[in-house]
Amino acid sequence: MTLRLTTHTVSTDTEDGAVLLSRRTGAYWQLNQTGAYALQRLLDGHSLDEVAAEFAAHFGIEAGEAQQDLTAMTDQLRSSGLVEAR
Repeated sequence: MTLRLTTHTVSTDTEDGAVLLSRRTGAYWQLNQTGAYALQRLLDGHSLDEVAAEFAAHFGIEAGEAQQDLTAMTDQLRSSGLVEAR
């Protein structure tokens, strides 16, 4: 699964990561640097499996754990209406 921001979502980089804001609902999410990097990789067209494998190798964790964490993040962003599958 790759993602894109919904048409009403804006993203702003911050010193600590990024903030996503829905101009429609006012919902927002603050992402730390790791979350912002993961989201950017998904927005750039990389699959969840690819990003999970990259994180597993980088952080020395199991790929399944990385995938579970990324899925939880993306599910929450999707349910908040900030991103959608493409």
